[in-house]
Amino acid sequence: MLKKEYRLKKKYQFNYTFKNAQSCGSRHLVICYTPSNNINIKIGLAVSKKVGKAFMRNKIKRRIRSAIAPYLLNLKPKFNLIIVARPNIVDALYQDIESELNYLLKKANLFNEKSN
Repeated sequence: MLKKEYRLKKKYQFNYTFKNAQSCGSRHLVICYTPSNNINIKIGLAVSKKVGKAFMRNKIKRRIRSAIAPYLLNLKPKFNLIIVARPNIVDALYQDIESELNYLLKKANLFNEKSN
């Protein structure tokens, strides 16, 4: 579970981020990100019903949360970030999700200069 200070929770935050976002995509994931005035990075997850039933969507969200957790301290502050799962993520292994997330964060230049 992400700590409260790292969560994107309100509908208007999601709407603003989706409307004004830059995005990067890979086979299983898409990240949408925008600069914000928040002290920390705020992360939201979007997993549509196309992925599967509720238990599968929750499983995917748990995997994504655990994959992003090690990077939280190395990410640039003052960004809103939404991680969108594509329907074919059901077939992906945890290692695939973790490596794609790392790739997308590097591609979007969201890591601090001191880290990775």
